[in-house]
Order: sequence, then C-alpha cells, then structure tokens
Amino acid sequence: MTRPPRFEQCLRDLLADPRSDDRALRRCLRRLPPVGIAETVVLRETGIRFINDVSVEATWPLGRLRRLALTLAERCDPVTRAGLFVVGREIELAGAAPAGTRAQVLNYRGCVLAEHEQLRPAVDHFSAALGADPGFVPALVNRALSAMELGRTSDARSDAAEALERNRGYPPARFADRLVRTLVTLAEGSPLPVGLLAAEHGVLGLLRTYDRPARPLEARDDSLWDEGAITPPPRPPASADAAEQNHYGVVNGRIGRYAEAIHAFEAALARDPHFARARFNLAKAHQMAGDHERAMAELRGKNLPRREACTVRARSLRALWRIDEARAEDAKADDLERRRRRTSAPPDLPDFSDLLRAVAQEPVGLEPWSTERIGSALAQLTRLSARGRHGEALQLLVRMAQRPAPTPRLQARLHEQQAVALAGLGRAARAREQYSAALALLPDGCDEDLRSRCFEGRAACVPDGAGKAGKAGKAGKAGKARTNDLHAALTSALRASDRSAEARLRTLLGRAAQAGGRPHAAAAWYRSVLVPAREAEDWQTELDALRRCVELADRLGRADQLRTYGDQLSRARRRAGDLALCVDGDLDAVVQASRRTLLARAPARPVAVGSSSRELEKLLDHADRLRGAERRSADALACYYPALAVCLQREDPGETERCLTGMGAAYEHLAGEATGRAITELARAFKEGAPADTLWSLLGTTSDAAGAMTEGEAGELTECARAAFRWALALGSHRGDQVAQAAAVSNLAMTEARLGNLDTAGRYERWALDVHMRAGADDNARIGLGRLVSIAQRLGDEEGAARLRRRQEELEHRGEL
Repeated sequence: MTRPPRFEQCLRDLLADPRSDDRALRRCLRRLPPVGIAETVVLRETGIRFINDVSVEATWPLGRLRRLALTLAERCDPVTRAGLFVVGREIELAGAAPAGTRAQVLNYRGCVLAEHEQLRPAVDHFSAALGADPGFVPALVNRALSAMELGRTSDARSDAAEALERNRGYPPARFADRLVRTLVTLAEGSPLPVGLLAAEHGVLGLLRTYDRPARPLEARDDSLWDEGAITPPPRPPASADAAEQNHYGVVNGRIGRYAEAIHAFEAALARDPHFARARFNLAKAHQMAGDHERAMAELRGKNLPRREACTVRARSLRALWRIDEARAEDAKADDLERRRRRTSAPPDLPDFSDLLRAVAQEPVGLEPWSTERIGSALAQLTRLSARGRHGEALQLLVRMAQRPAPTPRLQARLHEQQAVALAGLGRAARAREQYSAALALLPDGCDEDLRSRCFEGRAACVPDGAGKAGKAGKAGKAGKARTNDLHAALTSALRASDRSAEARLRTLLGRAAQAGGRPHAAAAWYRSVLVPAREAEDWQTELDALRRCVELADRLGRADQLRTYGDQLSRARRRAGDLALCVDGDLDAVVQASRRTLLARAPARPVAVGSSSRELEKLLDHADRLRGAERRSADALACYYPALAVCLQREDPGETERCLTGMGAAYEHLAGEATGRAITELARAFKEGAPADTLWSLLGTTSDAAGAMTEGEAGELTECARAAFRWALALGSHRGDQVAQAAAVSNLAMTEARLGNLDTAGRYERWALDVHMRAGADDNARIGLGRLVSIAQRLGDEEGAARLRRRQEELEHRGEL
C-alpha cells in the first residue's frame, strides 16, 4: 500500500492554515480526495505524531485532526467510517478538546497530560490557558494540583488560594485549597516526594482529580470534589458502630492525624473484633506513624486482605532492614496479583492494524517503521530494561509490533529486547522463544555480535531442573543445551573479534564445566580467559578467572600452578586498583563493614515505601534534587535510606551504586557543615578572649585542632561518606568499568583527605588520574591534577605541587588547541 500524496498534502495545508478552524476545515474538505482505509492510516499516524508532541503548539493541530476524522466519518462508506471514528476517538482521548475557547482547549489537554503523569507539560498548558484568560478558575485549580505533585508547594498554595478567592462557591476551588493545605502539612513532616506521600496516605487519586469537561459518554461526577474525604468529621459518640469508627479513623489517617486514627480503629475493633478492614487500617496507621513492629504484629495471623497485607508487611520489613523477608512478602503479593489477573505480564495494548483489517475486511499492509524510529525505540527499551522496568518495555514492544521493522537485523533486535524484558519478568521459556526468533532472522556469518548476545541470552534462559526428583535426565539435557548455546555464542564472538565477550563467555563455559564436575576442563577454560580479558582491559573478568585458577589449582593439588597464579593474581589486583582501595579480594567484607557503618546512622523513624521501579526512580530523583539544588542533605538522606533498602531487595547494582554515591555526597556536605561549625566555634573562642589554659585545652597544637574537626560529629559524618563510597566501589568492581571506578575513587580520595589521610588520598587520586589519562578523559584528569596539587601543598611538598601544576597547565593548553 502506498500513501496517497494528495491526501498528505491536504493534511499539511490544513495544519498550517492560519485561518479559523471552521474555515480551514471547510477548505480542506473541498480539496480532499476520496478517503479509504489507506487515508485513515495516514490520518492516524499524523495524529500520533502530534500526540507524542506535548508542547502547547501541538494542541491546535490535534483539535483540527479530531474534527476532520469525525467529519469524514459522517461522509464515508460504512467500511471506512468505523476506522475514522476510532481515529477521532483516539485523538480525543489523547487531549483534543471537543470544543471551547482557547483557555478551555488548553486546559483540557493539560488535564489529559497530567492524568498521564506528564506534569511539567501539563503546567505549561495550564499557564498558557491562564495567559489566554487570567480569570479561568479551572486552570488555576489544575495548576495548583500539578504543582503540588511536582513538589512546588509555594506555587500550589498561591494558585489554590487565588482560585478560592476568585470563586469561593466553586466546589473544585474549595476542594483544591483544602487538599493543598493538607498535603503541605504532611510534606512538612516527611522528606518523601509529594506523589509518594499522597499515595501512602490514600489521597493520590484525589490529587489527580483534575477539573476538565467530561468526554462524550463520560458522566461528570461532582462527588469527586467532596471535601469530606479530607475533612475530619466530628468525633463519633461512644455508641457509634464499628463502621462509623473506622470511617473516622480513615479520614484522620489521610490527613496525618495518626494518633486519632489509631484510637478510632481500636474502638472499631472493640466493637467488632472480626472487622478485617479496621484491623488492616490499624496496621497501616501504625506503619505511617513509624511503629513498624506494631504494624506487623497487627497483621500476624489475622484474616485480612491477603495481597494488601503482604504489601504492608513488606514495607515495614524493608524499613527495619529485614530485606530477605521483605522480598519474600513482595513475591507473595506479586503471585497473588498474577493469580487475580491470570497473567504474569501487563495486558497487551490493542493492535490498531488488526482493527483496521477487521473493519476493511481486507489486508492492510502498513509501511515499515523508519530506521530512526526503530533506533529511538531501541534506545528507550535499553534504558527501561537497565532500570528494571520490564513491564513498560513490553508495552512499548507491543506498540512497535503494530508495524514491521525495515530490516531483518532491526527486527531481530526487537526480538532480543522482548526476550530481555520477558526474562526480567521471570518468563524464561517465552524469552528463549524470542531469542530463537531473533536468531532465525540472522543467518550464519551475519551480525555476529548480535548473534553472540542472543545465544548467550538463550543459554541464560535454559532451566536447570535441579532439585526435582526424577528429573536428572532433563537436567542433563538442559545443561547440554546451555553449553551448546554458549559454544555458539563464543564462536560468534570470535568471528566478531569481541575480546570482552570472548572472555566473558569462556568464563561462563568454565563455570558450566565446574558445575558439571569437570575441574580439569574448568581450569582449562579459566586459563583461556586471561589473554582476551587483558587485551580488552576487562580487569574484573581477569581477576575472577585468576581467583578460580587459584581455587582449582589448590583443589587439584598443583602447587606450582597455585604459586604461579597466586603471583599473577597479586599483580592483577595492583593493576586493577583493588589494593589501592583496600579491597583484598573480599568484597563481601567491605560491603558488610560499610553497611554496618551506614545503618548505625539510619533515621530513628524509618519511612516505609513501595518497591516498584517507578517509585524507586521517583524517590532517588527527589533525593538527588534535595541534595543538589536545594542543599537539604539531611532530608536527602532520609530518602536515600529507604531507597537503599529497595535497591538491596531488587538486587539492582546500578541503582544501588547511584543511591550510595548520593548518600556519600550528602554525608560529605553535612561533614563540611559540621566542620564549618567547629571552625566557627574555635574562632568565637579566640574572639571572646578565653583564658590561655582554656584555649590550650581546646586547641593544643595545630594537629590537635585538625583532629577536633575530624573526630566528633564531622569525623562520624565523614566516616559515613567513606563507607558509602567504598560500598559503591565494591559493587562497581563487578562491572569492570575503570573510568566509572576512577570517578568513584576520586570521591573516596576527597573523603580520605578530609579525614587527614593525605597519603592514601594521594594514592587514590593518582590511580584515578592514570585511568583518566589512558581513557583520554582530559576534563576529569585536570580536576584530578588540581586535587593532587592541593594534597601536595598540604603535605608541604611545594616542588611536587609545582610539577603537578605544570602538568595541569599543559592539559588545559592542549584542550584549548
């Protein structure tokens, strides 16, 4: 099917016509050719382009496209009519207002964007609506609600107060004002982002109730603006029944009056000890009040909503750092949800091309996606999978499946990404099918790097069958299938000259041989890892292979090999920087020591949060903003700690490293503030003219003064920063990215310098500088040289400082050239 060029030109003229919508539409209808299924597809694709554009300028073309689709539906044959009606309805649901003034149109699309959590573009639309009509109260109400969820509390209060002042009899204005004031009060007592805080208190649905006209066939529900949901009713009399007491507790819990809520739920249970919902609400109220032990006690052995009880237990267990138990409870909750929905993946989105085929009763051949669109989708899929958001990745893949890819290789890459998402959701058998589908599109000798990844992924999805009686034969077949896939992956990696993949696959084959009880073969595989790992500068894989060589040599009783590989392991550690980091191969010991240090300063009243990837991302973004732009490091740490518990439960090394790095930076900032206070106190003592013996006891020598600033509170905070950075480095050492490690080592060097360990700080910074120089990262190298200059000056080495300064100037001069 080819696109009708005349129809596309008419669409472009319609969207660019500067006249009114009515005149532009009449002119377009006069010039349009006959419209069929092919033109319907073109119209929909044009609409999708503007739907994805969330700018204010894209709102007007959407409205014109909707009117065009619905007008054409009235004039076309019955076959095409249904398709045009669906297109118009789809554009309308995406934000094309049915009709209205400029302010109403902008407000409508802003509401739709906000309902899809695109809050910043929504605020832009509400502001544009107010620019068109400054007295348009619905836009003020909606902007207040969106600003509140974005954490802009002052803007939200201002807009809500102005909306109420303009029209005190308008229910949405009164509701928004009360809701904003309630959430501001809650936010003042919690470091969590407002969205998570509203969800925790059961008012997120109220916060996302926007003031917009009802869509066709959608009944407007004015009960949504009932202030009673967030206004505590009068205290119930002593004779009130259990349901009334429970309602009183729920409303008080929503607005943060936890003591009142707990008292009401206990009164409800006194009336009816078998009131399961009141029991669950009591546990939730204890959890929100920070009493997690009491919350779990209320949930123990009770006949409660099973999935909700599992979720609440998991949150309290994470807050108490009982990570394994929390993971088990979340797994139970997920299993119960899958049983309820009868599926283990998000429901598929409708395939519009199938709908058009059904409407036309004839095949509709959609043109392939463009290469740029496929590339953009693949990049987005990679980001989603890296963050563990496999459900969202599957939804995007379903949309991409509506049209073919332009080449077999790109189609194979889509199959690969679908396999990654399915494997992340625990659907290994389906993932293996997708890897096989990708390999079927890639003939032998073509795209060997992609073939290698697919073979490796398919090997990882082979079930082991271990632990099942009578399954030894199946386990043996599975092991053989895994080994065959790994051999095929290695062959493709060798053809692609990918030394890093070669080293990794040889390691996997060694592990497979070791697991199969063949130590001699395993030793041979591990020895073959060393050369490609060194050529690829994959020092972590080299270290792992050498450790296993040492382990097998000791097991097989080969003293000469044990000595040889032991010496090579020591040299490899020095090259990798493990000794500089004081990580003598026992990464678990570093992690445990760092964990003890950090948990010793965990908040006394831990916050309970959810474990989804979306909630984790919001929490980390909020914590980074508090630490960076707002300079509220203490509040940032109150968010980093629950985020760290979620990261540990999800076993996500990337997000864990990000969280720990943020924690280290926050503790560094707090340590700097504590040091500043100590210096201020010393200066005040001098200024007040304290007696000589008092000054001597405070200061002693210069080294005593430095010790006073690094021991006490400042010293404890700096130790916490050091622990966070070391933990992050221990995690990152598994990934083998030396440039990222060098940046992290520089952070640790600053911490050591603050503690007065200047020799150690200099050693760290020199190792990081060497890595940056080899990688050509001149900007990082210049920063490192500047820090080395400062360290040399503090050590009294002026000659070394001058030498380092000259190197820094040479680098700067080279950068200018």
